[in-house]
Amino acid sequence: MEQKKAKKIDHEEYKEIYGAALCISSFKHLILSPENAMNLQASLQATIDIPRVPSLNGLIGRCSQPFEKQLTETDVNSKQCRLSINKVDVENAVMPLLKEEENVEKGIRVKVYDANGKEFPMTFKLWAHKLHVLKEGWIEFCTDHALLAHQDFLKLWVFRNLHTQDLCFFITSRRLQEFQLIKKRRLNA
Repeated sequence: MEQKKAKKIDHEEYKEIYGAALCISSFKHLILSPENAMNLQASLQATIDIPRVPSLNGLIGRCSQPFEKQLTETDVNSKQCRLSINKVDVENAVMPLLKEEENVEKGIRVKVYDANGKEFPMTFKLWAHKLHVLKEGWIEFCTDHALLAHQDFLKLWVFRNLHTQDLCFFITSRRLQEFQLIKKRRLNA
């Protein structure tokens, strides 16, 4: 009896997913009024955990899901002057928001905002052909927030400015009083 109920739920879920996919696939043929397009954009943004900062209200367009990074010694080293970002996080959060003409190897000028809405101009680039980084302004961000290796965890969002369409980052931090280095398991890529 229990097994039949489980199969029915799976079938119902399948019908719901199939119906949603069918609905979404029909959108490519739909022409929306500007008002309906804005409403749809607002609905989609409501499903993403977007930063809630009053000074950024009305600026956040397309936005990634947030990701976290534990700061390392090299991230806070004033001689390094860069924040490294995990390849998987770049692929999931940054790459889908890039425009065709933006070249990560040459560098992309970005604005990075903190939890107070303060703006830090930086460059996002592929460094030494293997490491994605935020540079040129990172050390000011690091110093302003007194960030510490291993103790501080950053939460990053990537978004397009709704008005300028520029690529932007939003970064918050949290500190652990007792800490240890947390190693991420490498994903087979």
